[in-house]
Amino acid sequence: MPARRFVLDTPPSGTLAVLEKREAHHLIHVLRAEVGTEVELIDGRGRLWSARVGQISGNRVHLVEVSQLAETVDPKVRLTLVQALCKSDRLTWILQKATELEVSEIYLVQGRRSVVRISQDRSRAKLERWRTILVNAAKQCRRSTIPILHPPLECGEVCEAVGSDLKLLLQASPQAVPLKRLVRGKFWPSVAFAVGPEGGWTDGECEAFLRNGFQAVQLGRSTLRTETAATVATALLRYELFPEN
Repeated sequence: MPARRFVLDTPPSGTLAVLEKREAHHLIHVLRAEVGTEVELIDGRGRLWSARVGQISGNRVHLVEVSQLAETVDPKVRLTLVQALCKSDRLTWILQKATELEVSEIYLVQGRRSVVRISQDRSRAKLERWRTILVNAAKQCRRSTIPILHPPLECGEVCEAVGSDLKLLLQASPQAVPLKRLVRGKFWPSVAFAVGPEGGWTDGECEAFLRNGFQAVQLGRSTLRTETAATVATALLRYELFPEN
């Protein structure tokens, strides 16, 4: 069985490293690790090390025999998900699957029709929880990089922030081009795709996206839930654009 992975807050010092806080708690109290237990370490940016538990001291785990194994090569295409806020269980699913499918960056949008509204005093706690979901998903699927997650922004702010080579707006519209037809046989270094909330994007939001270089695409005749649309679009883009897969 492969060694369990943990995220380092601080890079190793030579052949030594330390796990603290949530990662140490999980290793000590959930996995019941002992001295000598083999683990793998990631920094969330692509570096991977092997190590052994050398000492458990309170809520800290001291690791020894730290040795770098590899540095992950990023996919040739950088995928950016622009996701409207939605219900907690659906957003959890989206964040997990986006991580598993190698999305590099995630922008959250406070859509006009989002059923969830994040107040300013709750945004920091929410962001921390969402980032924990990404970390756990990365460890579970044995990914060495963790997607960059941006705090919720308004539609116009996201439109200005996203600078991908190809920008796509998912729309359930007969005028929208099928996603597969648009990307098949082509290559872009970076692709962003925007997925609306349960009630869809408003006309004003669609206009803002299109005005900022997004192209309207659709996934088929069926109207998909937001978490289904996000996962299907990510999987299709990964299949069509990642030649190594």
